[in-house]
Amino acid sequence: MPHHRPHVPGFLISYFRDRELNELYLSIALKTLAQSLIVIFVPIYFITLGYTLFDISFFYLIYFITVGLVVPIGMVLNSKIGIKKTLALGTFILIFYYYLLGFLDQGFSYKLIALVAGVSSAIYFAAFHIDFAKAANKGTEGKELSMLRIIIIIVGVLGPVTGSLLISNFSFNIIFKIVSGILFLSIMPLFYTKDIKAPYKGFSLKKIIKADTRGKAMAYNASSIIGIVGMYFWPLFIYLTLKSVVSLGVIISLSSLITIFIIAYIGRLTDRDKNNVFKLGVMLYAPSWLMRIFLLTPMGIFFVNFYATITGSLIDLPFYKMVYAKAKRSKNMANYFLFREYNLMTGRIFILGLSMITVSVFTLSMIQNIIILFIITFFSVFLYLAVLKNKWR
Repeated sequence: MPHHRPHVPGFLISYFRDRELNELYLSIALKTLAQSLIVIFVPIYFITLGYTLFDISFFYLIYFITVGLVVPIGMVLNSKIGIKKTLALGTFILIFYYYLLGFLDQGFSYKLIALVAGVSSAIYFAAFHIDFAKAANKGTEGKELSMLRIIIIIVGVLGPVTGSLLISNFSFNIIFKIVSGILFLSIMPLFYTKDIKAPYKGFSLKKIIKADTRGKAMAYNASSIIGIVGMYFWPLFIYLTLKSVVSLGVIISLSSLITIFIIAYIGRLTDRDKNNVFKLGVMLYAPSWLMRIFLLTPMGIFFVNFYATITGSLIDLPFYKMVYAKAKRSKNMANYFLFREYNLMTGRIFILGLSMITVSVFTLSMIQNIIILFIITFFSVFLYLAVLKNKWR
């Protein structure tokens, strides 16, 4: 992609004047590049080794339950060793996870691997959300979130197609090693500026439950269900439909590339009128889950993925603008984000548990079981609207 300065909008340049955000963006860019090479292919890795949809669902169920249990430890680490050191520790554990994943084909327990992955994510994201909330500038969270999303898309554009080519021509183990190397590099930018500690006043379930509104809890439930099905089961569905890892990689990469400048525009709209952008996003995004059932050609799947990325951004950018803006006003930022994490965990347990039940009870193909998840996700999208009843509090 060309990088000629005259074509870069001025508001994008302004992002990089803030050193705190700059280092976080650079670290995220490297981490996203690493993850984009492999994340969508992990369920396919399981399938190629003979594991079932039940095993895949159970793997992620263990992973996300571990995240929920360990995230308070991440909050403690923020207060003891500093936010950036906690981010680095989470990344080191993630590298260990990919090392262990390389032994799955030798019979190593996927349950233990899921446990390590959960510890990594819990520690990393306990620090990440607080770091971003502190670094983001008041009143421009929409722009900064759109920039974050653009960075994730830009560096992740070549990841899926590159990963698919490496898998097709070499092996999964080669990918694991490359990913580990890039993850190690992602730690370095974190320490360009001084580390800070975030106070943590201890774990209180009562205070966590009251840290935010019921409407926000329902929105987090929706977000987690969409995240699980979109990140893990949608790519698996594409692979099972098209029977090609490379086709999957090309579709994800190409549709992501086209969305970059549209998302920048959505970020500006969000800062001006988040309510209408949000409501429009819910109404336009929900049908994308039904469209996936019927548009099964490579062109149809490409269109659905592109459409879902754009309309999903109409939800995500206003919603997380509100999340990070309120985090700044929160008296206890740790409890605020623990509230988020535990409500995300509720949605994740629901959808993964349901997947395991449908696989166990019904005699359906893997594709048919995933279609059931698409239908449930369609209805789940409307849970987002509950947040409007509290007027974004």
